Amino acid sequence: MTGTILAKRYGDYREYAPADALSAVIRCAWMHRAPENPPAARIAVVPDGCVDLLWTEQGFRVAGPDRTAAFPKLRPGETILGLRLRPGIARHLLRCDLDALTGKVVPLADIGLHGLVTQHERLLATSGPRQRLRLLQAIFATGMGEIPDLRPDAAALYALSARRPPEVIAAEIGVTTRTLRRISVAEFGYGPKALARILRLQSLLDRVAGPGTSLAGLAADTGFADQAHMNRDVLALTSLTPGEIQRQMRV
Repeated sequence: MTGTILAKRYGDYREYAPADALSAVIRCAWMHRAPENPPAARIAVVPDGCVDLLWTEQGFRVAGPDRTAAFPKLRPGETILGLRLRPGIARHLLRCDLDALTGKVVPLADIGLHGLVTQHERLLATSGPRQRLRLLQAIFATGMGEIPDLRPDAAALYALSARRPPEVIAAEIGVTTRTLRRISVAEFGYGPKALARILRLQSLLDRVAGPGTSLAGLAADTGFADQAHMNRDVLALTSLTPGEIQRQMRV
């Protein structure tokens, strides 16, 4: 196979519900093992509005929010463990505005949470990816401290942005559009319009593999003006057409 492959369809990718103590902070725990004999294709990690804490045998990293697809290069047979933070939570855990991390993957030690960094050897000494993933969650829960709350205005922005324009959201939560943009950039890594595009994309991805789902119906159901609008936006965000995504997700 050549071309571009969705990361979730490359090698062995699995998601798990987070431990109960982390469910308010973590959307999912996941592990991804690259194939030993990878196909001649690039891997697309599509934007989802989230920040991921990553661990490999080389150490801890943080993957910031992406505006468009990222194309990481995985070593054959490499296993990556991850905790996907719920949108709006990462800023409070990492103690930095998320636009500083947008489109970047950085060592965790560069931005804080040094208590986690010191646990690298414990993870190395644990055998098996599932056992390591459980330990990673336990370490994270211990080092996290008090669970932060998503600020109410950011929560309202996240809930409304996929269906309403920024000026309407700003009026509903009682701020100016400039303040709304400042909140969005700090909490999510980009402005409200970019956030809305990404949430609309995620809504499409949640439904695209359903049986009997037509692309025209998907466009209407997920907030695009029409199918042509969906085709342009999805291609710009992911480097794949909706039809290509649908074929891969149905395999």
